[in-house]
Amino acid sequence: MGHDSKKHEATRTPIGQRVVTDGLRGTFAGLTRVNLAGQILAGVTLLAIAIPEQLATSQLAGVPAFTAMIAFIAATLIFVVMGSNPITSIGVDSTIAPLFTVALLKIALPSSSQYYALVAATAVVTGLLVLGVGLLKLGWLADFLSLPIVRGFMSGIGIIIIVHQLPRVLGVSSGGDSVIQRLEALSHHLGSINGWSVVLALGTLAIMIIGERINPRLPWALAAVLIGSVLVGVLSLTSHGVQDLGAVIVGAPTWRLHWFSVHEWSVVITTAITLLIVVMSQSAATLRTSADELGVADNISRDFVGIGIANIASGMLGSLPVNASPARTTVARLAGGRTKMVGLVAGVGALLLSPLATYAHAIPLAALAGVLLFVAGRLIKIGQIRSVLRTSRVEFALAIVTLLGVVLLGVETGLAVAVGLAILDQTWLSARPRMVEMGRRKGTTSWEPYDAHDVNRVDHILAVLFDQDMFFANAGVFRREMHDMLKKYPSTKHVIIDAVAIATIDYTALVGLNQLVEDLTRDHISIAFARANNEVKRKLLTSPDKATRHLKMFESVDAAANDALS
Repeated sequence: MGHDSKKHEATRTPIGQRVVTDGLRGTFAGLTRVNLAGQILAGVTLLAIAIPEQLATSQLAGVPAFTAMIAFIAATLIFVVMGSNPITSIGVDSTIAPLFTVALLKIALPSSSQYYALVAATAVVTGLLVLGVGLLKLGWLADFLSLPIVRGFMSGIGIIIIVHQLPRVLGVSSGGDSVIQRLEALSHHLGSINGWSVVLALGTLAIMIIGERINPRLPWALAAVLIGSVLVGVLSLTSHGVQDLGAVIVGAPTWRLHWFSVHEWSVVITTAITLLIVVMSQSAATLRTSADELGVADNISRDFVGIGIANIASGMLGSLPVNASPARTTVARLAGGRTKMVGLVAGVGALLLSPLATYAHAIPLAALAGVLLFVAGRLIKIGQIRSVLRTSRVEFALAIVTLLGVVLLGVETGLAVAVGLAILDQTWLSARPRMVEMGRRKGTTSWEPYDAHDVNRVDHILAVLFDQDMFFANAGVFRREMHDMLKKYPSTKHVIIDAVAIATIDYTALVGLNQLVEDLTRDHISIAFARANNEVKRKLLTSPDKATRHLKMFESVDAAANDALS
């Protein structure tokens, strides 16, 4: 344990020395002789999960099994060069596969060349949209995902993965698009549970849980899948109802793009916009979470560029839309991945092993489900959500709304609801700022909140700290609260606004401030600003209203008070 701990610390970039990798030069950033073997092993572990998972996701998307492997190889190698995050795994993802499958199968027959072409076109259009977000540096949109929302989002995805894998665990057929529909369909097949499938799934899960405690860097997933495959062959479990992956035909990339009808294009573009929302939200959550856990800086806009190009390349190769996978990324991190060598090994390894993919037909779906159950368990952050509850009930509610929304309404709808609520919550807080009354600390020139010890009011002066930016939503509040405070202190002759917390002021607030100045002037009360930044000073001094332009500005509250009393 001591040796592993030192090894882990040697591969971790300290917070104080955060690094963003850069292109080809950054591919080997952070790699040393000490951690090289560990990074290669982490890449092998990622590959061990990616191969069966991508083959299975192809089935979910209604395309030939090897199609997703083409996307994984291209997307992984492109992101190694173009992305900034060292271990995020890009590829076909079970979260987005049902979204484009359901939409495109409404206008094309399954397993038809037209359907494959529409899927490829959707990947290209999605890639162009994500690339545009990255090039325009709109990665800041991901900032609307607070940590509680991210926790709820990732936990929701974990629950979705579990529900999607239950039929494979139990060895029964599945149906339905939503979580509720799948659970309802599953309830009708509980009488036909396959015991061998349950044993394979839970056995795989047990091997991974125990193996992680022994040494999380070893490819326990690969070992578990191989053991399951051997058992299926030796015991002839397929004759006992155990399902395997089925025939896998290795094919070369195919150009599938052609021009579509107006209606087909409208469906492709609409689907791509839906995928954009999901790709942005899930990728941002995955990128940010993995960067925080590794202690490296994130560059979301640059990562979106990498994901966008990966989607375009995947579509041009005749494959599927791709996304950042929270499940595979978690596996890479748990395996000790810290550098881009992980993705390089996984991408090149998948390319070299492609001819052997035909042998993957013997992989039992139950064993694959066991692997995904393990990964899903790592995505459900119960402890972290509890810590949110201890800190803020409102943010806890946002986390739960996100989790339930993602599970019950779908990824894009649930996340949109949660982000909307978060924005409304922040807007409400900004529109209800605090007006802090200030006093002078005894024997000093320091002005502090009046309720502090040894802080006294100064006769005839009302000094207040406004703790938010001044904008349209709180301009009226500012004026009303100021009048209320003046009623509380009728002997006031001078008002001083401590503007240190005001970063900016908009037109509506300027008009409201001018009205306040006129109110005070009529009552023979002076008003001055202290500690305003250059932006606020510029807007006040260039205000269209004469009363506001003549406001006095001071570098400190005490200087304003001395001037008022002189």
